[in-house]
Amino acid sequence: MLFTPIYIAMTFIKTWRIRSFRARLLEFLSGNTSVAFCKVPENAAETPTLSSRLCTNPKNAYLCDLLDYTNATRICSMKPMQCIEINDWVSCAGGLPLGSDDQSPVTDLDVEVLFECEMEPNESSSEQDITTLESMGQPVAWKAGSHLAIVIKTNIENLSAIGFNFVGGEFVIDHRLPVVRVQTVQLSGEPNKATDPAMRSLRSEIQHGLKQSFNVFQWPVHAALLRKLSKVVDIKSDTRNSTVEMNGGTEAPLDTAIPNKRHITLADVSVNTGKSLNADDEVLKPEEATINLEIVQKPPDKSPEKHGTTDEKVGKPDEVVFDNVTVEIQHNITPKKSSLRLDLKKGTSQLSTSLLNISSQIKSVTTHKRIVSTKKPQPVVEACSQVKEDSQKESPSQQSTPKSAKCSRPLVNTKSPNVLIYSDSIAARDNLEASLRKVLDCDRYTLYSVTRETLETGAWRGRASLVAVAGCVGRCAPLLLAHLLDGGRLLALCSDLLHTVLPYYKTAEVRENEVVQFSYDKWKSVKMKHHIFCYQASPAKKQFSTETDRQPSKYTGHPGHELDIQVLASEETWRTPSLLQATDLTNNGIAIFSQIHLEVDPSDYLGEEGVKSNEARLGIIHKIIGDTLGLHVKDPKEVSHIEYTRGFFLGNHVQKLSLMEQWCPPSEAPRVQKLGDIRIQWCLRGETPIEPPSSNFLPVYVYECPDNFSTVEYYDNLTSRSLGRVVIYTDIVTTTMDLVGVPLGHGVAAVARRQSHAVGRRGNTWLSPVGQAVMSLQIWQKMSPTLPLVQHAAALAAVRAIRSIPAYEHLDIRIKWPNDIYFGREVKIGGTITLANCMADNVIITVGTGVNISNSIPTICLNDIIAQHNRKHGTSLPYITVERFLARYCSELERTLDYMTTEGGVEAFLEQYYQYWLHSDEEIRVQTEGGNASIVHGKVEGVDEAGWLIVRANGSTLRLEPDGNTFDIMAGLVAPKR
Repeated sequence: MLFTPIYIAMTFIKTWRIRSFRARLLEFLSGNTSVAFCKVPENAAETPTLSSRLCTNPKNAYLCDLLDYTNATRICSMKPMQCIEINDWVSCAGGLPLGSDDQSPVTDLDVEVLFECEMEPNESSSEQDITTLESMGQPVAWKAGSHLAIVIKTNIENLSAIGFNFVGGEFVIDHRLPVVRVQTVQLSGEPNKATDPAMRSLRSEIQHGLKQSFNVFQWPVHAALLRKLSKVVDIKSDTRNSTVEMNGGTEAPLDTAIPNKRHITLADVSVNTGKSLNADDEVLKPEEATINLEIVQKPPDKSPEKHGTTDEKVGKPDEVVFDNVTVEIQHNITPKKSSLRLDLKKGTSQLSTSLLNISSQIKSVTTHKRIVSTKKPQPVVEACSQVKEDSQKESPSQQSTPKSAKCSRPLVNTKSPNVLIYSDSIAARDNLEASLRKVLDCDRYTLYSVTRETLETGAWRGRASLVAVAGCVGRCAPLLLAHLLDGGRLLALCSDLLHTVLPYYKTAEVRENEVVQFSYDKWKSVKMKHHIFCYQASPAKKQFSTETDRQPSKYTGHPGHELDIQVLASEETWRTPSLLQATDLTNNGIAIFSQIHLEVDPSDYLGEEGVKSNEARLGIIHKIIGDTLGLHVKDPKEVSHIEYTRGFFLGNHVQKLSLMEQWCPPSEAPRVQKLGDIRIQWCLRGETPIEPPSSNFLPVYVYECPDNFSTVEYYDNLTSRSLGRVVIYTDIVTTTMDLVGVPLGHGVAAVARRQSHAVGRRGNTWLSPVGQAVMSLQIWQKMSPTLPLVQHAAALAAVRAIRSIPAYEHLDIRIKWPNDIYFGREVKIGGTITLANCMADNVIITVGTGVNISNSIPTICLNDIIAQHNRKHGTSLPYITVERFLARYCSELERTLDYMTTEGGVEAFLEQYYQYWLHSDEEIRVQTEGGNASIVHGKVEGVDEAGWLIVRANGSTLRLEPDGNTFDIMAGLVAPKR
């Protein structure tokens, strides 16, 4: 009885995984896309091509997504859809080629699939392992050569089960034929029914053989007959096609004499094989498997000829006329192999949920070079979700400006500011992060320590300049491999990722807590701790005499990619590779593998002796990150120290003093006020700060003006009544959000030239270099239904601050729902963050805004965009200053908030919002959350009065919460934040 619930549970789990697999397939089959599952024996001499060679357009195929990868399995999607012309294939009518029944239980045949099978049965397969052809779909056509190819029509449910079983181990069909490739294709033409008398006789012979009992049936004889029929059909088709091409029509040339040529029929074709067709013969080696197809001239026909039309003299349409030829076809018969079970111990990985997590487009090729600098990058896209259904429907007004052209997301963004750090050990993660912070230019990069769950989502792909991992990555390995093959950068320290990228390296010795010596570049005999597992390359030759024989210089096991392998350093005793570099020669991705614990300070285990080794360690990391991986690094001589500066209180003097009396009564001297995590001292004339500026103390001068902010330009462009009229300014502060972290007053703003610890939504890091317009603003409002729209109003105000200027309206600056500012569809140049608190009947909203104005890093800035526009259109638009932008932003935001509270104001606001946003009528996918997560396809209709995104899907309306979801516009996916 115990086995029954276990069986039920296992069946349920398998069904759930197949359904998840189906949802993923639906996603990748949308659009002009093919999906391929292919297998290759471990350490095979030749790896499978990206697309089948039987397709008409395999050379045009480019990789879209690497769904999963092991030593024995490749699963990917590709564009464009791969096509097969089946006019030279044989029809599957009558049970050919494997005796399958013409009637299939599969209905709704809307997917066309190519199967490629080995011609040598796997005798070790049991009857329970065999999947019959008709159970998978309706067979359409077949072709036989070195492999047997069959195309069937099936549906997505069956394809899901096929793909799931294919990647789970050996997949065999009728007669125990192992399937080595399953690929979705698009068929054209009609298969040859082989209806002439000679072909019919051969078909009958094949069908008769299929009806024989298992003991009598001889597969080698059957395979030879399949090849014979297939080759005749192929030759006839090729000849007919060449005639059409030469004569420009479908008819043969008129009145043409054809001396010494005869009509070729099946009787003229003989098959000679060097292999006996006896069942007891041994399997041939590949080099022995040569089949000669000889077409010989038939003796002249002595029978009297019938005279007729010119067409009759040429021959019947089904007959082919050509010279005597001998065609030799090499068939590389792969020796019979055992079941391709996936084995983690052998460096492969089992089918995992990572198969269901990868989505994105691969189109970019990236080059990097080392730069030592001191500048900064941009924030990360947020991530979370709630979906609720509603039957109501809202439609946005028609856009008055053209939408930005949608394009595929570049997976490798050379300007991405994000460096991701992952380790299964907290200590290793912290050590790795600390080491990278000492080397990387942190004005350009944000460092994120991520969880395994975050890494497995794949949402970071295309947004990471570097992924650094230490230790075991497990099911994340296929994603990291895909990142490398997309042109990305990887740093792997003592990690099992080595086996996935370079499967040759899986011969290991165990050396626990061993300290070794190695040399790299100018650092000689450096002492450091080795990884507990000491991996060597499995030798390509059984006997090797040189280091080159042991260490391969190339790896071609990833379809469409060739990896150049360099051993950068070896430990001095056993010559084990200490540092390895793998470079993808297709997309220039680079991975560095260290079998030395580079993340750990050697002083921790060597004491004083490790001080020198630690200096070498940081130097080695600096060189690898800068010279090899091409990221921006610090000057080793540079001392990282932030010098905080004093602040200034700007605005009308009467208003400033009135506010100061409310915050700090005159009796309190010195006037020190605590604003969240920072204390402010308001300094009047002649007053000296009680301490110097720091991360938590800011002296603010009331009667002075700053050197780096033009108060004249700012107030000359400011037309608001309240917003931005009073400003706390400082050159550098941790974050302006700290300066307005407590209730101060409606319209009070904080501005900084630079922020050292800026924050984005949900705690994300925000890079804030000099040249970025940065402002945090307090807005006091009464409770009203329009409050949720304030964050959308802030994004609209930032865009209108630029595009409402005459002659600047054509700059392609737009809003990405709900709060990001984009140039076109690909480059983020700014964003907003909105927080709210209630005090009595007031709602105090703090809006933080940052927009790149004159900082060309980390992505692009407004003045770069203006310069591009001027060059392209021959205009001379002047650059915009930070002061002018901030003033116009405050003015636009106040105007927008004012009319939103009037009758019809929300409709007027949405009309303007749609004019500048990116999403009208955009087809997207919505990922639901929870245990039954799935992908729903729909179309964006607008936003409702609460700012939720309205999506029409499957006849119903979904409303997506802005603070619970992340919208990846490049992938067209709204997904729950994690």
